[in-house]
Amino acid sequence: MLEITVFTSGAVLLVLEIVASRVLAPFFGNSVYVWGSLIGVFLAGLTLGYVVGGRVADRWPSPVLFSALVFLAGALTFPIPYVARPLLGALVLAGFGPRAGSLLAAALLFLLPSVVMGTVSPFAVRLRARSVLTVGNVAGVLYALSTLGSILGTLLAAFVLINAFGVRAIIHGLGIILMLLAVAGLLTARRAVAAATAGGLAVALVAGGVAAGPVRAPDGVVFQRDTVYHQITVSDEGRIRYLKLDNYWQSGLDLDDPRRTVFAYSDYLHAPLLLVPRPERVALIGLGGGTVPRRFVEDYPQVQVDVAELDPEVVAAAYRYFDLPRTPRLRVAAQDGRLFLFTSPARYDLILLDAYLIDTIPFHLATREFFALVAARLRPGGVAASNVIGALDGPDSRLFRAIYKTFRSVFPTVYVFPVGWHTYGSAASVRNIIIVGTHEAPLEAAALRARGAALAGTVVRVPGFPDVVASLYPHPIRTEDVPLLTDDYAPVDALIPRR
Repeated sequence: MLEITVFTSGAVLLVLEIVASRVLAPFFGNSVYVWGSLIGVFLAGLTLGYVVGGRVADRWPSPVLFSALVFLAGALTFPIPYVARPLLGALVLAGFGPRAGSLLAAALLFLLPSVVMGTVSPFAVRLRARSVLTVGNVAGVLYALSTLGSILGTLLAAFVLINAFGVRAIIHGLGIILMLLAVAGLLTARRAVAAATAGGLAVALVAGGVAAGPVRAPDGVVFQRDTVYHQITVSDEGRIRYLKLDNYWQSGLDLDDPRRTVFAYSDYLHAPLLLVPRPERVALIGLGGGTVPRRFVEDYPQVQVDVAELDPEVVAAAYRYFDLPRTPRLRVAAQDGRLFLFTSPARYDLILLDAYLIDTIPFHLATREFFALVAARLRPGGVAASNVIGALDGPDSRLFRAIYKTFRSVFPTVYVFPVGWHTYGSAASVRNIIIVGTHEAPLEAAALRARGAALAGTVVRVPGFPDVVASLYPHPIRTEDVPLLTDDYAPVDALIPRR
């Protein structure tokens, strides 16, 4: 039973660590800071647990105490879903930001359970060792079992559990497993009274959770699901339906007027038509709720649209909740955008990139090598465009300026369309910025305005197109103090605007 407990506790620990990212993601995103915080906290907990477990085991080498520690680990794990949402919400409102906030959240929610789980292996070594002559072998075997359990837990969490169950159910199940292990350990040690007590406490804890009911989703939530990539939330606020991935707003749909633009930046992704007015084939990296590809299919009857969206559950949500049309002219692949372009034999008139989030940037979609791949998949005269969230200048501009610098290293002609620049022109404001690149010779602003006037209302029917053209940024972009992003060096998380 001792070996089973060590193996299982190792598995539980790693399942909890991976699932913990889904607990924090709706409030702090899924950035490297979240993962760094979780890994650091769990390692700190294990370190402290090893020390405490070894000392306690030397002083009180009791199987009952060992089982009590296993039970305590389960009792600390089970209620995490009930305290996570209010705690994380309070940390966000307190303004700690994605860095300090994610570290504090990880420590408050997961440090104590990981400390207690860390006591299991050294305590088990003390109980199993019969002689100093064999203690090395005993320690090696038990720590190997714990590590094997951790490997199994990692694979189960990543490949099975998150896809099959909700995060709350997984965490509750981990707590129950540890408490049942403790009861079984006490029964094995013939401690019937202690086992009955532990069993009664476990039942009381679970019954209290059942009585409290499931954690209520916020009002207006139509659909919510955890996937291996995101927590997907579809919610209605009045007559506007929104798609949210983790804590990032992705798409909006007016249920009364589906063609009305909810997020203005989606109109700006029609800016490339200033250079290619009648595209025949368009690729889009990133789907969200499907606002952009749906509009392209509806407005341009000659266009074939290919979309690459990493998360298949996002694709399903777009079809089910955002009326993404099912038509042969719109093909959606559940695939990483870079891999999609790398393996695609097609060539495109337009390639649109809409895969960056405000706190999380897929670095491999922002490097010179990626933009070179984009350029290689364009037809002669083709155009690439990317939606970037950032500022044009000032302290929050470094991410945009680095992406701009990298983009321009591949496309010699680049136009910048900051959303709303014609109405509010602060270069230091964080906003959506559309960059458009081509290998063709640059056109003067007056020529672009003339083209826009000719296209608006005829070829290009989004009502915001005149505003798009008017938002052409007339000033040079500083790039001397930001890095050129490459596959080898792309510190995008450090460049993200601080909030």
